[in-house]
Amino acid sequence: MRNLFLKNVPTLIGLLFLFTGAMKLFNPGQATMALESLDVSYGLAKLLVASVTILELYLGVILLRRLDLKYAMGLSMALMFLFTVYMWYLSTMASPPSCGCLGMTGVFTSNKHAALFGVFQNCVILWMLKWSYDYHFREIPVVAEAKPA
Repeated sequence: MRNLFLKNVPTLIGLLFLFTGAMKLFNPGQATMALESLDVSYGLAKLLVASVTILELYLGVILLRRLDLKYAMGLSMALMFLFTVYMWYLSTMASPPSCGCLGMTGVFTSNKHAALFGVFQNCVILWMLKWSYDYHFREIPVVAEAKPA
């Protein structure tokens, strides 16, 4: 059962990236406004949101298709780490903006609670990716053959 789960983590994360990428594709405003509220210029915020959207859609496709899985999972871990750092930064603010992550707007009464949940959620996703990466690419020790004397 555990191996079945670890084997399918790339598919689950691929679907997650496609979902979040599609949400940003059709409604980039919330993510853009979150960056603007952190004193990022409107142009740079739009560029960052567009770049992240493209990256999420790209990762979603290559994870689902299992194209160069080692690269895709490594890049996914790096992206999720950056998202986690961003969420952690938001959680340290007295009045953080809504991150617009996973459509969680309205689930929490406070943006700070949403950011803290986002940190927890991203850490869970990072662990899933790491365990799945280890499952897919673990090194199998080579046993030396004994030579006859």
